Amino acid sequence: MKAVKKLIEVESNKSITIKSLPFKPESKIEVIVLPSTEKEDIFDFMDKAVKKRSIKPMSLKEIEKVVHEVRGVK
Repeated sequence: MKAVKKLIEVESNKSITIKSLPFKPESKIEVIVLPSTEKEDIFDFMDKAVKKRSIKPMSLKEIEKVVHEVRGVK
């Protein structure tokens, strides 16, 4: 049996959508839903935060400039 594990958030209407499953169309599958005990890693958290807040991507030079401005370095 092939198992797939996905960490997803419950939507505001208390539903979930599972996308990109590795099964053929019209396959019968069994779904078991459990609350997660895993902590989301920082990279996934930041990806979601950036998308949710529509933060534009920055180059390393742009980030360096912001860091120097905050530190008061020119």
